Amino acid sequence: MSGRGFAAQPDMDVSGSGNARQVWPICIPGLDCYHCRLIDRITRRSLISTQTKFGQLSKNGLTWLKSQDMLYLSVLAIAVGVIAAYAALLLRHGIELVSSLWTGETAWDTTIGSLPWYIYLLAPTLAGLLIGWINARLLKKGDFRGVAGVLADLVEHHGRINRKQMVTETLGGAISIGSGASLGREGPTVALGAVIASEIGRWLHLTEQQVRTLIGCGVAAGIAASFNTPIAGVLFATEVILADYAMSTFSPIVISSVMATVISRSELGNFPAFIIPEYHLVSTWEIWVYVAIGVLCGLIASLLIKAMGPTRLFLLRHVPNKILRPAVAGAVIGMIGMAVPQIMSIGYGTVGSVMLGKVDPVLFGLVLPVSAFLAIILLGKLLATVISFAAGFPGGLLGPALFLGAMAGGLFGGIIHDISPAFTESSGAYALVASGALTAAALQAPITIMIMVFELTSDYHIMLPLMASCIVATLISRAFGRESVFTEVLAEHGIETHWTLEQSWLRSVKVTQIPWRPIPCVTEQTRLAELKQIYVDSGKGCVIVRDDEENMTGIISFADLQPWLLDSSMDQLTVASEVANRHVQTISEDDSLLNAIRMFDQAVFEQVPVISKDDSRQVLGVLSRSAVFSTYHKLIVKHGEQAED
Repeated sequence: MSGRGFAAQPDMDVSGSGNARQVWPICIPGLDCYHCRLIDRITRRSLISTQTKFGQLSKNGLTWLKSQDMLYLSVLAIAVGVIAAYAALLLRHGIELVSSLWTGETAWDTTIGSLPWYIYLLAPTLAGLLIGWINARLLKKGDFRGVAGVLADLVEHHGRINRKQMVTETLGGAISIGSGASLGREGPTVALGAVIASEIGRWLHLTEQQVRTLIGCGVAAGIAASFNTPIAGVLFATEVILADYAMSTFSPIVISSVMATVISRSELGNFPAFIIPEYHLVSTWEIWVYVAIGVLCGLIASLLIKAMGPTRLFLLRHVPNKILRPAVAGAVIGMIGMAVPQIMSIGYGTVGSVMLGKVDPVLFGLVLPVSAFLAIILLGKLLATVISFAAGFPGGLLGPALFLGAMAGGLFGGIIHDISPAFTESSGAYALVASGALTAAALQAPITIMIMVFELTSDYHIMLPLMASCIVATLISRAFGRESVFTEVLAEHGIETHWTLEQSWLRSVKVTQIPWRPIPCVTEQTRLAELKQIYVDSGKGCVIVRDDEENMTGIISFADLQPWLLDSSMDQLTVASEVANRHVQTISEDDSLLNAIRMFDQAVFEQVPVISKDDSRQVLGVLSRSAVFSTYHKLIVKHGEQAED
């Protein structure tokens, strides 16, 4: 130690003089070593103090940000929007790459009439083999994909989206759609955005409600980036996925959609998907033609939805091999494509041509009447889409619905315009409106599609006919069933998705978040006298009966104990197993507040045992009716306050 209380490390003098002396490593000319050491100590303490204060300030700032739920989610929404946008662009470029490998062009509909016949057969068949292998390796029985997979995971797994969709939808979607499967890219895009949001939520340990909102952000970003439709992306997330329009949900979704659109436009440019002339409502009476188109589109949408289940069952029975099933379907799609090449892949080029009224009605080397040409394409696309989706090809149904609607509208509008050209718009206008109407009916999302068609075309003049047709088509489709193209497979497996906003809130609260009480337990051999004493002393209103392995075998309530209360002669002769009610209704710790409310609404008991999600005979406590409805009232008040904010 030096005389002034500082420890100095000796350094050797290497000046060449040969004399060793102690010097301080940071000596400043003109100051002795003591002052150098003092300056160094003060500097180090200042740096440490500054770093500590900065770290504490950052920690406090992060804690405050997390306490501001809407603001915190809005910040996360920026990250989700950016990542989901680039994921959507990656998928889009992947589809174009695979398409160019088969056709030499980024889209199949630009090569109509120039491809050799074997490409139509070979591409979807080989792609089917790859898709079958991917499905067999990564998807377990009961797994869903695309939009249906997102909805199922929101309902069944509390917003934890199957992360395997990152592979099955990115790689599988690019292979499938790029090789000619008659599907759209919005299904994989939605799944990618949802998986990204779910993983961020899992990493940050967000609550289920926060994860749901973040998934909405990912979905909106994916749709916005893929179609250059920021408003429709927001509405798709809120109307189709979440069914939640609360401000705390809506605001982050808007931010995410905006960020994704900015990135998409910087990479791809800002222009509408379909360049069309301005169409108008020619006469007042023409609105009834658009109503009729709505009826037609509603019927076709119902046929599309209803055909999925039987086709899926047919393929399952006749092609049980999971790997070969998409390949067989791909061969059928290829054969349809050889006859009607317009049905291959997404087909937006064909849709744009019909909306412009520039149809080249050539099939099989023959020039057909336009109405016959469109009717053949309509039927071929419908068949190819149903087969593609039912066989397990990854892809979406929004694109095919737009395609089918355009063909139906062009067909119907062309006939009407030929009959009354002075009082009706050209066939392109009807194709535009019908594309929206059929999609609205197929998705059961008329508001989203009205705005999406406007954003895809930048044409406001046709909004009145579009609104009428979309609503009529949706009502007609709903008359045949409430399911959409996204939910029909879920309904087939007994998964309910038609939640109101309030039901969504109730589902977000687990039983573990509701206060429950511990419950006294006795063995099956416990004497009646002791059982009575335990029941009275506990004041819980019930006692659980367990076997030697501590598993529940029954429950004793006041109603079960009442016949034994006045007869003390049996106190030492009767045991708990004789008194217990073995027909016990229970609720799992993994159930939701909605499940608990439904259970108490359907029964007269005041409390129910809570069992472990891993062992149905392991009782964790007892849940009372009062605790359930108290939690319900608090939840309603909380969301009411958020809505006011």
